[in-house]
Amino acid sequence: MDDFTVVSDWLKFAQRDYDIAVYLNEGFRPLPTENVCYNCQQAVEKTLKAILIYTAGNYPKTHDIRELYQLCKASGVDFGLTPTITRTLTRFATKSRYPDDVNEFSETDTEIGLKYAKQILTQAREFLDKAKKEAEQSEAPK
Repeated sequence: MDDFTVVSDWLKFAQRDYDIAVYLNEGFRPLPTENVCYNCQQAVEKTLKAILIYTAGNYPKTHDIRELYQLCKASGVDFGLTPTITRTLTRFATKSRYPDDVNEFSETDTEIGLKYAKQILTQAREFLDKAKKEAEQSEAPK
């Protein structure tokens, strides 16, 4: 299995998490904000890990979006996230998993999560599509 296949598998899982978040956001009332936010965080986390698999060959076992983002930046892939956004996205994972830890997330939180999950998935696909084309061109007989 080549690097692009592995990375593609990770992006499929990330897309599924994003699709679940969209489905919950559009179809459930009252809005399960903690579930939407959690799935957005998972989409972002898996996308960043996919980039790290491609650029660095591995990724740390962490849910910290800031840490994963900094590693992506260091490997040459910058998604333009601010420290506030990386903290917010990380909080979506750590504060939404269990009933006794749930923060009351707002609809604004879900909008932020959906926006950045979609943005990062799109940017990652664009980066990887370009990298794949470049790899194919460099392998083509001259």
